[in-house]
Amino acid sequence: MMKKFLLPISIAAMLFSACGSDSSNDSGVAVNPPADDPQTPPIETPVNPASSATVGDDPNSQPIESSASLEISSASEMPLDTSFVPEGDTSSISGITGNDMPFEILTEEIEKDRQYVAASAITDYETVQSVYESLEEGDKVAFVIRHGRRESGVGVESKLTEAGIEQSQRLGGFLASSEAFSYGHTDFVRTRSTAINIAYGRGEDTTSFQSVITNRLVASTYIKDMELFEQYKKDSTASINEGEVYSQWAFDGLLTSAFYDLEARAVQTIVQGIIPNMSETNRVNIFISHDMFLMPLMIYVSDRKIDRLRYHVSKKGVYYLDGVAVVIKANGERRYHVVNGIEFGT
Repeated sequence: MMKKFLLPISIAAMLFSACGSDSSNDSGVAVNPPADDPQTPPIETPVNPASSATVGDDPNSQPIESSASLEISSASEMPLDTSFVPEGDTSSISGITGNDMPFEILTEEIEKDRQYVAASAITDYETVQSVYESLEEGDKVAFVIRHGRRESGVGVESKLTEAGIEQSQRLGGFLASSEAFSYGHTDFVRTRSTAINIAYGRGEDTTSFQSVITNRLVASTYIKDMELFEQYKKDSTASINEGEVYSQWAFDGLLTSAFYDLEARAVQTIVQGIIPNMSETNRVNIFISHDMFLMPLMIYVSDRKIDRLRYHVSKKGVYYLDGVAVVIKANGERRYHVVNGIEFGT
């Protein structure tokens, strides 16, 4: 299982955590008691229900679901159980966050990561399954992907729909093996439920499911000035939503006064928000996050080469179970992939 750490939070992005739908208060070790404990909340209850919801997973930014799918393995024939509710010890512990790195160290990390982005040479999506199956000896990977299809609400308690449960279990079926995986997610019902259903789809014993809560993987990570961010949406002459704001910033460099530098923030997120929360023992890690967090990260690792991510032009956003794969090679170098879980929206 994932390593269990707790470090104090002192990051600029978390100043806005109470203002974002992808954020929550990570003030200590958050552990759900075993399911046979009478105090145990059902899986639909978030660890921290006090969180609010205004940034990320904008209902206006959703791509329309399509029946078009990528070619996938026969695992799609696996039996699905959309009524599944896990029982037993489904515990979550707080992940590593840490302080923002000093400028000198960040500069060095950015220079290194430019080489990794160039070597990754991303031009299009790959499936999560194909990346998993192509791992080489000594590789470790973190799949950072969006949750499954959710209800219309965007709050922390918004659940997966039956389709979202099915999507998550199907993806788990494509990753079925005897290998142990590790899981992490933000402090939202839909992200936690996605992780558990992927594990269930893999055939794991979810009565002992454990996961890490990590709130570096939220949309507000990129926002430097929330008031300017909100004002930009309000003052826009067009009917602009968050997907357009994020993609215009990440692709075209607009609204830099409200956002951090994309390259610097993405590198910080990878180095301090993803890698430290990867398991020391399991080579495969799955982190579940949100569309407005993933869009800039996908744009960054692909070096702005995937036009589909130009939401302000294409209106095709980050679909359910889309995201980024961070592969750490045996020599410590990184390779990136933009991944698609099971199907594309139109």
